[in-house]
Amino acid sequence: MVLYLTIALPVLCITAIKGSTVVVSLYALELGAGAATIGLLIGLYGLFPTLLSVAAGRLLDRSGYFPSLAWGALGMTAGMLLPFALPTMLGLMLSAALIGLSNVYFIVAMQSLTNRIGEPAARARNVANFSLAVSIGQLVGPVLAGLLIDGIGHRFTYLVLAVLPLGTLAMLAALKSSLPPPPGGDVAVAKPNLVGMLTRPELRSIYVMSAVSVAGVDLFAFFLPIYGHSIQLSASVIGLILGAFAAAAFVIRALMPWLIDRLGETRLLVQSLFLSGVAYFLFPFVTSPGLLALLSFALGLGLGCGQPLTMMMCYNRAPPGRSGEALGVRFTIVNMAHMSIPIVFGSMGTALGVLAVFWANGGLLVASGAIGSLLERRK
Repeated sequence: MVLYLTIALPVLCITAIKGSTVVVSLYALELGAGAATIGLLIGLYGLFPTLLSVAAGRLLDRSGYFPSLAWGALGMTAGMLLPFALPTMLGLMLSAALIGLSNVYFIVAMQSLTNRIGEPAARARNVANFSLAVSIGQLVGPVLAGLLIDGIGHRFTYLVLAVLPLGTLAMLAALKSSLPPPPGGDVAVAKPNLVGMLTRPELRSIYVMSAVSVAGVDLFAFFLPIYGHSIQLSASVIGLILGAFAAAAFVIRALMPWLIDRLGETRLLVQSLFLSGVAYFLFPFVTSPGLLALLSFALGLGLGCGQPLTMMMCYNRAPPGRSGEALGVRFTIVNMAHMSIPIVFGSMGTALGVLAVFWANGGLLVASGAIGSLLERRK
């Protein structure tokens, strides 16, 4: 049952989300958008998660897992249908905003559920299982989207992606009785305090490193299609290069429990940020599809650890009964970076070229690893 909850339940929604990140960039380019407009679209994915993640976490602590997961899946379907019904830049913008809104309820609930089920000793394995589901979605979503775009066009690709979250909803209904009670339902919970949660020393460095690592994943998913388009790669080839990233993330997440035993959570996270930064620096020197796929694989090894590690570390360090709130704060910070960094980097891409985006993000990842290591030592 644990495998169904951590792998089968989220995989279709994640596939749809990851596929949409490829479609939105390439569809916007077809509609005549530039790098700055694409950056704005990326930012819209993070608008509502930035505003509502903490509230979603608190709702989860009180009301439980089923409402958040169900509304999240339904909202994703509606968001995927918008560009099909309204094939304009406005449709893409509304779609990005609604998918982001739905994603916050679904992902915060899934992260908490993954850490909640089973014994604490099995938490690393459960998080690795969920991370494998994310990796499957990251692999299948971009490849599927690229093939569909070449075969049936951008608009009908959105229609196909809209069906996937409905499968998650059907599984959720079947697994409803297996869901645990709300995180805050069986312990005495302190009054929510956002400032206190932000300033807790044991959580502070996690928030910093999680924001940069997830931003690195998102920027790669959105700006690699722009770079591939600029060197005249087809949508299918771009999807396969992004799929190499997901394949590497799958491999590293499968090995994550073993790596945590050998290196520890913090050391593994810091080293993964350093590796990712170096890989980003190398991208502008590569134009061969094969070498780009290899470099994408290397980047996936580095960034593949970031999200599951910070999710688990945040849950482990949260105050009793407030795991949803702590994960919501983390998701808010992640999406503040998700919303602001692409807009800034999109403007940078317009002014200086897309290659500058890769170099700047590489520097951000290396700096984050250094800062995270220093904060952990001073805790």
